[in-house]
Amino acid sequence: MQFKGVLIFNEDTEERKMLSHLLGAHGMTVFETSRVLEAVHILKTNDIGVVIAPQSLNGVEAPEFKELIEKSRPGVNVLFIGACADKGIAVGKEEFCDFLRRSMNMETELRSEAEGLKQFFFAFAERLIQIFEVNNRYFFNNDHMVAGLSRKIAQKMGLDADMADAVRMAALLRDIGKVGIQQQLLEEKKRLTPQELIPIKNHPINTVQILKQIKFPWNVDSIIAQHHEHYDGGGYPLGLKGRQISLGARIIGIADSFYAMTTDRPYRMAVSRDEAVKEILKKAGSQFDPEVVEVFLGVIREDVPEPGAKRSILILERQPNISALIRLSIDAKEADITHAANSFDALRHARQKSPDLVVADVEILDRDAFLQFYTVTQEIASIRNKPFIFIVPDKDYPMNFKGRRLEYVIKPLNITELTAKIASMLEDKPEAAAGPPHEEAKGVTGTLKDFSLTDIVQILNLGLKTAKVEIVNGSRRGIVYLFHGRVVHADAGEFKGNSAFFDMAGWESGTFQILHGQRPFEENITMDTMHLLLEASRIIDEAKEGRGG
Repeated sequence: MQFKGVLIFNEDTEERKMLSHLLGAHGMTVFETSRVLEAVHILKTNDIGVVIAPQSLNGVEAPEFKELIEKSRPGVNVLFIGACADKGIAVGKEEFCDFLRRSMNMETELRSEAEGLKQFFFAFAERLIQIFEVNNRYFFNNDHMVAGLSRKIAQKMGLDADMADAVRMAALLRDIGKVGIQQQLLEEKKRLTPQELIPIKNHPINTVQILKQIKFPWNVDSIIAQHHEHYDGGGYPLGLKGRQISLGARIIGIADSFYAMTTDRPYRMAVSRDEAVKEILKKAGSQFDPEVVEVFLGVIREDVPEPGAKRSILILERQPNISALIRLSIDAKEADITHAANSFDALRHARQKSPDLVVADVEILDRDAFLQFYTVTQEIASIRNKPFIFIVPDKDYPMNFKGRRLEYVIKPLNITELTAKIASMLEDKPEAAAGPPHEEAKGVTGTLKDFSLTDIVQILNLGLKTAKVEIVNGSRRGIVYLFHGRVVHADAGEFKGNSAFFDMAGWESGTFQILHGQRPFEENITMDTMHLLLEASRIIDEAKEGRGG
């Protein structure tokens, strides 16, 4: 084990040299001096575990000397010894050296245990915060990133370890006071009213109140309470300005703003790192402390590389349980997880952002609907030929689809197995397509119980499909045509155009067949397809209310 050094402070040169020789002969690293200022310098620049000094000091009392030493190097042990008899030590030399060795060994072990406990404390807090935010697609892992950047800024500023730890912990916990705020307010896409902003602006104080029963080894209250204050006094909750704001809060304010700008939010997409840095520079002296901004710029250049493109994983399941497990099991810097509660949401997300992998719990659909869902995905360019993982209820479930880029995972779910398959399939590169280009599937059939007309139109609209949809409901028959995803024609016996579409949208039973590539002879619908679907939904809802449903 590597022992810390020993500093011998003694004005008696002969005694000092004798002790230095003795301890050095036993393998210890020894520093010696007879001057107080030099002793302080040695303590600040070397790893000293024990200071040995005589009980009688010239010009300074022993308690004062001990206090000075401990301030210069917190945690150091100070050992006062009596005058050496005949330039020797009253106790045996071997016993004296063993005592020092055991003392430093014990101190090293205690420090190691304390450091291990501290790291456990931080890791546990980070995990709890991740669990708290696991189903929030905008804020998951945000606290961890802000805490990491805040700590780097604190260290770059030369703050001591305790202060850097206080900043890190405050950054981790700063937003738990949002727990009582309605989620729709936090994810609102429009500008909030002054009344709606009140609970949001109170969250720093709420956080402090929630944590008041916890006895932290650091003073985190003021840092948390003030992390939304602005350098010019324009922040909240108290409108503090300049150095009225704690340094830790000024640090977190910059780190928080940086990650808020460089990650997606409900009301806007993320900006690049360079754009975020420019915005922070622009607000130095107004929102942000200019001195902290200068240090932040150094940290960004040295320690925070431009984030690479994340892989996108789309997960289809009714409740976001598997999504949560995957988020907590993979590195959040490597992949974005998107949850879809039904097949139509999944197709919509796939259309908006092409996923690198799709994970689907097949029990969300019946078997026919599951087959239909996968068939439809292969007709959409953004999702075609992407790897799939199907989670099935048991080994007897029919595994109809085969292929190098398709895997099955059987319940009960083993998250380690699942994440291993995810990692493997994300690394797997698709083979170059061979033969003729993909042809549109024809004659896709199903039941209206599984897919209503509005569901079918949404799928075809997302894929910009040209197709004919034939519907049979008992003795009633109808036809809908789409051209590049837009509904252009509807015919249901005595009903034509919009009225025909609205009538068929209310059919709750029957069958359908999709014939791709077929176009109508004439168009009798000019309404925008999205408005058409919304109007159909309104008519269906009114009809249900009229029936007392």
